[in-house]
Amino acid sequence: MSSKVASVFLGLLWFTCIANGCRCFPKHPQRILCTQNVAFVGKVTNEVLPTSANDIYIKYHFTLLKSIKGIFKPVGSTIIVRVPLQGSLCGYKLTVGESYVLTGSRNRRRIISTTCGNFHYKTGDLTFEMILYLFTNGQYSYKMNCNCKEIINPRYEPGIFDENEGCKLPEGLNADSDCYYKTELCKKQGAVCKWKNDNC
Repeated sequence: MSSKVASVFLGLLWFTCIANGCRCFPKHPQRILCTQNVAFVGKVTNEVLPTSANDIYIKYHFTLLKSIKGIFKPVGSTIIVRVPLQGSLCGYKLTVGESYVLTGSRNRRRIISTTCGNFHYKTGDLTFEMILYLFTNGQYSYKMNCNCKEIINPRYEPGIFDENEGCKLPEGLNADSDCYYKTELCKKQGAVCKWKNDNC
């Protein structure tokens, strides 16, 4: 089977999965932060369930603890994030009283977050490296390395890879991709992008 035919087949298979429910492959947090337009740290203070059949979103009220990207309100402000009610719509659950760092996208001035193309981590679950990459603005931050944001997972994204635009996750089925998500930064070195630590 040619690579072009294989890519088409995988694309059709992926479309079929999406049609039957939420199916998203995991993405590196650097790629997510660089492509989404909202990222912040907040504490969940309230959960408001939908009141009509036409409303598919849970509204989570956050107290803003830190803006990372796209939030222009002072610390302590209330931020409302809409999350799909059902997992089949790429929704997820948050716990009132917990603090999270999460991303989302603006849609008609509303912030919407799903499991597709976003992350939501409890602050207590962040690794030392993730804290450095997320919360600082220096040369070892995600934000300052968005010129290497095209971090590709070849299991789900076969095809041509450009090392000038990003890094590649390991291809082996037993490779520890989770290590890359939690500890690695894709950074420009000369003309190409490389993993900063490459210890995984």
